[in-house]
Amino acid sequence: MNVHVIISTHNGANWIEKCINSVLNSSIGVHINIIDNVSTDQTVDIIQTKFPEVNLICNEIDLGFAKSNNILLRKAIEEGVDYVFLLNQDAWIEKDTIEGLIKIHLQNKQYGIVSPIHVNGAGTALDFNFSTYCREYRCPGFLSDLYLNTIKEIYDLYFVNAAMWLVSKECMQKVGLFDPLFNVYGEDVDYMNRSRLKGFKLGLAPYFRGYHDREKRPPSVKHNRLIAVIKQICILKDLNNNFYKEVLIYTTTFVKTLAIYLIRGKFDSLGAELKGGRYIFSSLGKIRRTRKICNKDGAYIQICPTNKKLIKQLADMEVN
Repeated sequence: MNVHVIISTHNGANWIEKCINSVLNSSIGVHINIIDNVSTDQTVDIIQTKFPEVNLICNEIDLGFAKSNNILLRKAIEEGVDYVFLLNQDAWIEKDTIEGLIKIHLQNKQYGIVSPIHVNGAGTALDFNFSTYCREYRCPGFLSDLYLNTIKEIYDLYFVNAAMWLVSKECMQKVGLFDPLFNVYGEDVDYMNRSRLKGFKLGLAPYFRGYHDREKRPPSVKHNRLIAVIKQICILKDLNNNFYKEVLIYTTTFVKTLAIYLIRGKFDSLGAELKGGRYIFSSLGKIRRTRKICNKDGAYIQICPTNKKLIKQLADMEVN
């Protein structure tokens, strides 16, 4: 079984030892591949000094999550991988997590991605975002079965963030790589949308767990506005939706929102809405082009460079 664990790092010194050690302690043999995005702390030194067996690539520029992972995903595909396990730098797993997820997938091939339960870093509660993914309309039957102690080995899940994803070879061959259109956030939402388009389901395996060490912090207004823009781009990019219908819906909502802010004298919100709208409207051409690319099998696999001399090109990569 050829299994690659892929970790993208940026200033992850607080977690990286625990993250890597958890993988090295896995009950199944894996290849650990890390790509670092210009860390300014001790992340690279820790990896090179304490984990010489790990394959490490150090970028000269910060490519972000999607583009960095694409480099290692394509490398894994070229090396005949059976499964890829995507793992955040601030996350770690239990000994049997990867092996358990693989065993479940082998009996449930309709799932392209399988995720364990995500708990917080202390192991005292569900990760705060993950808990919202388990609601009845997003994960049918899970909460009822949990209460009644009739847990199944796998459940259909609408979405889970890519902090701990087991992705099958078949899924990667069909869906391809992450869309480089996304610089921060949204790439996992988009990948799940594309997976559904290709006929794959997302599975939650509740008997296995991983830990995601992030505290719940009050989001800033700027952060919320960024997320709102990215959510709208994901809707427009989603091949399960009609592009022109969604553009019309967004345009109508955008104009109404501007009018409301103007009437109420909320000029700060008006300015922010205009800024977000300009970005979305200016991205429509790129979104249309990348929809065409992602409609094909194996999107972006052939045009993602793996040679280190070519990696820098990804920073300014355009969707052709």
